Amino acid sequence: MLELLRPHRSGLIAALFVLAVLTPLWGTEAQRPPQHGRRDRPRNPPRQYIKTHPCERSSCYPATGNLLIGRENRLTASSTCGLHSPERFCILSHLQDKKCFLCDTREETRHDPYKNHRIGQIIYKTKPGTNLPTWWQSENGKENATIQLDLEAEFHFTHLIITFTTFRPAAMYIERSFDFGRTWHVYRYFAYDCADSFPGVSTVLHNITDVMCTSRYSNVEPSRNGEVIFRVLPPNINVSDPYAEHVQNQLKMTNLRIQLSKLHKLGDNLLDSRLENEEKYYYGISNMVVRGSCSCYGHASQCLPLDMAIQGEFGDGMVHGRCECTHNTKGLNCESCEDFFNDLPWKPAFGKQTNACKKCECNDHAVSCHFDEALFTASGHVSGGMCDNCMHNTQGQHCEECMPYFYRDPTQDIRSEHVCQPCDCDPNGALDDGICDSVNDPENGAEAGACHCKAFVKGRRCDKCKDGYWNLQPNNPDGCEACTCNILGTINNSGCVMHTGECKCKRFVTGKDCNQCMPETFELSESEDGCSMCNCDAGGSYDNFCDVLTGQCRCRPHMTGRTCAQPKQNYFIPDLHVVHEAEVSDVCISYGSNGNCSTVAEAPTSGTTGFTGIGFTRVPENSEMVFTVDNIPRSMPYDVVIRYQSTSRGDWDDAYITLVRPDEIDPDGECAELVAATSSETRIPFNLPDRSRQVVALNDVCLEAGKVYKFKIYFERRRHNEDSPTATILVDSLTLIPRIEVTPIFTGSPMADLRRREYAKHNCNQSLYDINYKSDPECRDLDNYVSTYVHDGASMCNCNPTGSYSKVCDSNGGFCHCKPNVVGRQCDQCAPGTYGFSPEGCKACDCNSIGSKDNNCDLITGQCQCVPNTYGRECNQCQPGYWNFPECRVCQCNGHAAQCDPLKGTCLNCQDFTTGYSCDSCLDGYYGNPLFGSEIGCRPCRCPETVASGLAHADGCSLDTRNNNMLCHCQEGYAGARCEICADNHFGSPENGGTCSKCDCSNNIDPYDTGNCDRETGSCQKCLYQTTGDHCELCRDGFFGDALQQNCQQCDCDFLGTNNTLAHCDRRSGQCPCLPNVQGLRCDQCAVNHWKIASGEGCEACNCDAIGAVQEQCNPYTGQCKCKQGFGGRACNQCEAHYWGNPNERCQACECDQYGAADFQCDRETGHCVCHEGIGGYKCNQCARGFIGQFPHCSPCGECFNNWDIILTALEDSTEATIQRAKEIKQVGATGAYTAEFSELDKKLQHIRDLLQNTSVSLEDIDRLDAETNGLKQQLLASHGRLAETERNLDEIYNSLSLSGVELEGLQNHSRLVQQLSKELKENGIQLQESNIEGALNLTRHAYERVSNLSTLKDEANELASNTDRNCKRVETLSNKIKDESDAIANNDKTIDDYRTELSSLTAQIPELNNQVCGKPGDPCDNLCGGAGCGKCGGFLSCEHGARAHSDEALKVAKDAELAITTKKDQADQTIRALTQAKLNASEAFQKAKAGFEQSERYLNQTNDNIKLATKLINAVTDFQENKTASPSESKQLAQDTLLLDLKLDPKEIESLGMKINDAVSSLKNVESIIYKTRPDLERVNRLQSSANATKETANKILEAANSVVENLAAADESQGKAQDAIQQANSNIELAAKDLEKIDEETNSAESPANHTAQQVDELAKKVQRLQNNIVKNDRDAKEITKEASRVKLEAMRARGEANNLQSSTSATNQTLTDRASRSENARERAKQLLQRASKLTVDTNAKLKDLNDLQSVYQIKNQELGELEAAIGPLNDQLNEFLRNIQDRAVYYRQC
Repeated sequence: MLELLRPHRSGLIAALFVLAVLTPLWGTEAQRPPQHGRRDRPRNPPRQYIKTHPCERSSCYPATGNLLIGRENRLTASSTCGLHSPERFCILSHLQDKKCFLCDTREETRHDPYKNHRIGQIIYKTKPGTNLPTWWQSENGKENATIQLDLEAEFHFTHLIITFTTFRPAAMYIERSFDFGRTWHVYRYFAYDCADSFPGVSTVLHNITDVMCTSRYSNVEPSRNGEVIFRVLPPNINVSDPYAEHVQNQLKMTNLRIQLSKLHKLGDNLLDSRLENEEKYYYGISNMVVRGSCSCYGHASQCLPLDMAIQGEFGDGMVHGRCECTHNTKGLNCESCEDFFNDLPWKPAFGKQTNACKKCECNDHAVSCHFDEALFTASGHVSGGMCDNCMHNTQGQHCEECMPYFYRDPTQDIRSEHVCQPCDCDPNGALDDGICDSVNDPENGAEAGACHCKAFVKGRRCDKCKDGYWNLQPNNPDGCEACTCNILGTINNSGCVMHTGECKCKRFVTGKDCNQCMPETFELSESEDGCSMCNCDAGGSYDNFCDVLTGQCRCRPHMTGRTCAQPKQNYFIPDLHVVHEAEVSDVCISYGSNGNCSTVAEAPTSGTTGFTGIGFTRVPENSEMVFTVDNIPRSMPYDVVIRYQSTSRGDWDDAYITLVRPDEIDPDGECAELVAATSSETRIPFNLPDRSRQVVALNDVCLEAGKVYKFKIYFERRRHNEDSPTATILVDSLTLIPRIEVTPIFTGSPMADLRRREYAKHNCNQSLYDINYKSDPECRDLDNYVSTYVHDGASMCNCNPTGSYSKVCDSNGGFCHCKPNVVGRQCDQCAPGTYGFSPEGCKACDCNSIGSKDNNCDLITGQCQCVPNTYGRECNQCQPGYWNFPECRVCQCNGHAAQCDPLKGTCLNCQDFTTGYSCDSCLDGYYGNPLFGSEIGCRPCRCPETVASGLAHADGCSLDTRNNNMLCHCQEGYAGARCEICADNHFGSPENGGTCSKCDCSNNIDPYDTGNCDRETGSCQKCLYQTTGDHCELCRDGFFGDALQQNCQQCDCDFLGTNNTLAHCDRRSGQCPCLPNVQGLRCDQCAVNHWKIASGEGCEACNCDAIGAVQEQCNPYTGQCKCKQGFGGRACNQCEAHYWGNPNERCQACECDQYGAADFQCDRETGHCVCHEGIGGYKCNQCARGFIGQFPHCSPCGECFNNWDIILTALEDSTEATIQRAKEIKQVGATGAYTAEFSELDKKLQHIRDLLQNTSVSLEDIDRLDAETNGLKQQLLASHGRLAETERNLDEIYNSLSLSGVELEGLQNHSRLVQQLSKELKENGIQLQESNIEGALNLTRHAYERVSNLSTLKDEANELASNTDRNCKRVETLSNKIKDESDAIANNDKTIDDYRTELSSLTAQIPELNNQVCGKPGDPCDNLCGGAGCGKCGGFLSCEHGARAHSDEALKVAKDAELAITTKKDQADQTIRALTQAKLNASEAFQKAKAGFEQSERYLNQTNDNIKLATKLINAVTDFQENKTASPSESKQLAQDTLLLDLKLDPKEIESLGMKINDAVSSLKNVESIIYKTRPDLERVNRLQSSANATKETANKILEAANSVVENLAAADESQGKAQDAIQQANSNIELAAKDLEKIDEETNSAESPANHTAQQVDELAKKVQRLQNNIVKNDRDAKEITKEASRVKLEAMRARGEANNLQSSTSATNQTLTDRASRSENARERAKQLLQRASKLTVDTNAKLKDLNDLQSVYQIKNQELGELEAAIGPLNDQLNEFLRNIQDRAVYYRQC
């Protein structure tokens, strides 16, 4: 019950929680006292909690309750007791006396709960208002009863609880209906025995929809108040989605029925069927709860009664059936949408999904709608509401469309009643009975209200003709007639006037039908003007006419575009001016003695420059420049502009220009009327102002295109009538600027006049004359017009492919995109200060500012112009042999190097094996004194050989200054004067090319001791710490441990378990060599389950019986296993002691006779006792066979019996063997019995046949082998003799043993007799003691003597027994030895046979070896060439194919090559010495010539400096004289005027004036306002005062400047006089310098020729020396290689000879070996193997050496050929050297001229 109330409890808790939260708030607000007297800080306004409806945001459900309350009239039962008359019933086991009662359910007992038991009594447990119990009760004994609840509406049913007053039913089931009883469905079956009551019904519940039977609520107990509980949603079934449709269907109910089908009668009906028994069995229900709620599908939170009058009767306890619907739903169960809320389909609300019904959207044109599933699906499940009966002329799903013949007014809202207006179409031009488009649809061209017009009609009402049509008529199917006018050409594209058909043309259209464009227009179109202007480019096209269709203008050459305004690709619009650079002028002649014209290159800058091209041409006075102009673009007037730059202040006064025309002016040309009839070579004077950069030399001169003109410009004097020898001017270029105002671009038409005014407005013409001319944006188009006209189109870029990035240039100006440091419009030259024009651009000259004259260099080589004593391309180095630029000091290299580092002075390429800063020390591996003047140069160290040989064992050597001997600094491990031996504690063979290594003795030696290891092998000799080995790496014998850690310890091995044959323990672990089954580091214990270590032969296995032994381990000393009860024996596999038999079955006592048995233990298997000698029988209780007598006294029968016994035994054995062989013959026959012997004999015969057929042994060999065989036979006979002798010895030993046995038996008998006697003596002694003491004493003495004799006899017997044991062991040893010798003899026989086979194969190989080595096969020897074992090999011509002959020949060739190489080397040494001397002589001559040249160049530079100084002084004086800024008189006058300036008031007047001002100020009123008003005047006064003060200061400064000017004028007069004297002196110095220069030039020329010749010779000799050195090095290397190869060949030949001798000796040794093999059979096999290996190795080595000799011969031939080729190559190299020298001479002449 508590579980069922949890939902209500949770709701109650939530309500209480809200009340608990709100109550303190209400209380706080009510109790808060009013506060006065202070201002509270503003608080946040309290949050307003707006109570929302529970269904607003999610699904909602009414509260559950008991559906029976208030529905007694709807509750019925099929059986009720006392319904018609009182009925008795009884109860079981009632404690009261009365056990039976009456049931009267008639209407008159309605209010008596004790009698009335109608079905309505189950609603409450007690009668309302009392504690009297109530219940329903069925009729007695009636098993089938039904209780049914019929609800007025659909409800949600959750669970059912029935409480019974009697036993619960033995079987029942619950049904429900959700369609008001039309169909019923079973919820659950309840039965005591489900299989019996409801067969076939499952008893397991898998899903909530399953129907099952349960026995949980059907037991007999309890007899009262038993419950039946049913839950629609069982708690043990997980419901993942409680809002799923099948879950909701399971809860849905309109009718509930409980079928009670079987009573619990406790078996009374089986014993007695009387009616009284039926009175005790019936159904009784005290209370029934049907919990549920009204079914609202999640759309209501509470329910209302269907009849409001019922609400007051039952209050809140009744669960009503009419939902209070939300979410726009309606119905008893909210099962449908409200009217006009059908836009979405009705759905139950689930969880957070309200699934509210959506209002239909009818745009206020309908009052009802319905849901249409097809529309909903078509809309993508968005809207399914269909409006009903649309009004206001609308239609459609949402009344969103207008009806036919109506259209939607765009100006009206869609909800307006007037949104749909009727169509208004003109019937003359409209179609479709006047229907129009209802809505605007721009994509499809539809317009709201637009009528459907005829073909040639337009307008919204179809009341106008289309453009190009007129005369609208109703009878015309097309509406209008076509016009003849072109639509595109008429105004507004109307075609014609609609009523008259008249054509009216647009502005640029003409023609009767307005179908033609006017001149200079094109492309008739819909534009306002009809046609477009051609707008042809004024310069790029020939005129303004264009194609009438495309508008393409007529372009000038290489112009493109529709308007011809763009140049074609790789073309450009040239600049207007034509520039001719002065640097590349044809002629520049100086007629004076002021020097020639020279080029002044200027470095390019990023900003504006004052020059064009690469710079200027410096022109002195009295010089003439000639410019050839052959690129006049068009015949027209030009201005000739000279661009220049002054080098000194002042104008250039006298200059003339002359135009030289090639011929007469063309009378029909454009220049005929413009040129005056003057001479063609008139000199036109002009001057060059110093403040300007350009001057118009010729104005408005007409030049004709296609002709070549020359402009001669003569720079006569800088000053009128005055020579200025040093005056120069920098001329940049001659520029032709066309007079563009005479072109059609600016004259001849109104458009041209407009362009001219625009051109003048922006002052574009003046910018043409600027040296940095660049078109402004306002002028660019006009300039392009003129340029394309003047140049008749565009010009080709012609970009240099090497200097530019591409062929494309700028469209204006044509400048190509140049690579780095490349200049020129076409990118065809290097910029000043760069060189090396290449695809990568130009490289910077980087001329040294100190060593070069300027930053310009040769354009090809980059060679800068160096000042004297400098060298290098950048003039940043000293001459070769000098260093420390710019001081240039002589290199100090002690005569071993010609050059040194130009910065540090370090000598470079030191020769003669020297090194160091000044070549002052020897190279590593050399010694001596390399300083200048020393007699001992650097010599190679030979310790013992040079470093180059690879056999040097020293870190270097040094010179012993005391005796000039070499001191070797031996490396570690080497000693001796020349490091030729190994040092102490090192080993090796350095004298044979080997090395010395440190002895590795594992730190187990005394490092301070000597002789620790062998100097040749390195084997350690003095190992310490108990170590041994070649490297003292092992512990010595008898010790173990890690020798490398010096911890060797003595072995500690147990002597019993150690294998003494191995002697020592493991050197590292100390593990002793254990005997079998012995373990432990010391071998002191047996392995597990082993024993008997004391045997000295290892341990034996315990072999304890698995059944009889307790464990596998036995006693390690006795071997006795630990036995279980009833088991015995050592291994516990037998019966216990003194018993025999199988211990697993039965054990019997031995019962051996104590006298006859040697041991009380009998045989454990047979029970046979072990008897004494001569005793026999099963129990050892009788005499044995061969013995006679009465037990226990038995004696042997004798020798006769023994002999016959042996014979009979042998016969018995032979008979048994014969019987066995007879059995075999009987089974397999006579031959079958000997099959194996026959097969073996047949194999041997076949083997003999094979040997006889394949043998290659000669008769001599066979005889020799027979002899050896006879010898072996003799040896075998001797061995047999020794064997027979040994057998005889054995027989004697056996006889001795038999005798010993007899003697031993006698001794044993004596021993027994002694025992008997001692026993008797004991008895007699007792008797004697009792009778006669003296007699007893005598007897005792005699007995003692006898016993002493017996003890001696016993010792002898023991000695014989020990000898017998030794003899037995010796016999066994001899027997084993004889057996081993017989096996060895058999093996020797087999080995001899093998040797014979191998000898045969070796003998067959000897002829081939003779052929390869000696040259002829020979069998075995050749008469001429010999062979193996013949005493000679090769030596004749016929033996030339042998390895011996080849090796001799190779040796001879190698010796000849060595001799030839030595001769060549001597010749090369002589040549090198001669070249070295020549080089020294040439170097000396070169130094002398160089010194003379440098001296003359220094004098020349000094003279040039004097000239420059004088020129500067003259220019300074001249500038001072010609200064026009301020003359001395003017400066003086200004100073005087300044001094005269003074104030006109004296101090008193100023003081009185101040007093007046004070009085006036004191008398003032409203001072503040006056001050405020006069503040600007005061500020102005202050400014004037400051200005006056500044003026005063300026005046004072001017006065000081004037005074200084006066002083400077005086000094200038004095300086002018001195300058005149200096000028005169400078002129005289210049004349003297000129004379000196002439002499210097003569001397230089005279010295230059031999110097050049000497330099050429030096270069030639240096190259020859270098080449010869290379050849010598190469030859030396080749010679060394050949020598090395020859040595190797020689060595290999000697080795081959030795191998051949070895082969010969080996052959002899083989013969000798065969002879001595019988006597040395044990070593023969090993020697034969060695012989075979050596012979095989010799064969392989001989073949390899032969191949090496052939390879060496080919290598030698190749080397000889290379030497010949090198000699042949020297001649062409000499020719090339001569050619190079000639080229060098030519380049030298070229550079001197530059």
